[in-house]
Amino acid sequence: MDLIASFYLDELHDMMLYEKLSKLVKDKEAKERLKELSNVERFHAEFFRKMMNRLSIQVPNPPNNFFISLEALFFYVFGLNLTMKLFEERESATVVNYLKLYDDQRLTNEEKDTLKRVIKDEMEHESFFRTKTESAFLKNIRDILLGINDGLIELLAAVSGFVGAYAVGFLVGIAGIVIGVSGSLSMAVGAYISSKSEGELNENKRLRQLLMSRVFGIPQPDEKEESTAKESAFFVGFSYLVGALIPTLPYFLSLSIRVDQVLSYIFTVIVLALVAFVTSITTGVDYKRKILEMIGLAIAASIVTFSLGVFIHYVLGLKVY
Repeated sequence: MDLIASFYLDELHDMMLYEKLSKLVKDKEAKERLKELSNVERFHAEFFRKMMNRLSIQVPNPPNNFFISLEALFFYVFGLNLTMKLFEERESATVVNYLKLYDDQRLTNEEKDTLKRVIKDEMEHESFFRTKTESAFLKNIRDILLGINDGLIELLAAVSGFVGAYAVGFLVGIAGIVIGVSGSLSMAVGAYISSKSEGELNENKRLRQLLMSRVFGIPQPDEKEESTAKESAFFVGFSYLVGALIPTLPYFLSLSIRVDQVLSYIFTVIVLALVAFVTSITTGVDYKRKILEMIGLAIAASIVTFSLGVFIHYVLGLKVY
């Protein structure tokens, strides 16, 4: 699909989503703002449609209204703050993509001028959504998605390998719990060290800017509140553990090993699809492609480790008593 056509669909999607959300939210300021944003996105979509007509690019069909309604319902259920945080991330990704389009040689000077306005609008949207997000939980949404995603995929692969080697559900579950806890601690320590190092670097930059301001009168940029190293470690470690438990717990149901394995896959795929959907919203990536990508990689990894477990089982002649 042509880049301009994909932008048209994105703007049309956002227009429809904001309009539906404006009818659901209770916050008056957010309701009115969402209506305004829907109208702005309508202008953006029309701009890209005219551009496609000029360049003889086939105008794609609009997004499925049913799926847009489901998406709006998802945001409504999970609350205004989470919705605004995800929209902030999405608008940020959109601005970056439009900056790439600005260098497209097919655009006329007039279209570039209009695109400047579109980019400015998107930056204002990002600023608005940022002002509506305040909780520590929302500031660490990326850490949460990272932790759950890693826990799901790594433990699905790990327990699949243990199934091939042991073929005993209880042992697979115990091994999965051990790996989940150790992985959670490892992820938390890694996130703590990384976040602390980043914080130290930001502090050095802040002090340098303060020095430049005092000595040369250069104004300081607005400070952006960052998550602390402890917060980052907690959210990454805890969310990893939550993700790790999902493919592991079915093996404690005392059913047949194959039934436990199937349930492990089903639960993991469902949660992975949800995580992929939220991730796609924060990055501006097509959610269908993201879901298929994450589920495909998880299943591929589990097949490899299961095959390795079976190989080890027969080569070493493992017996379970």
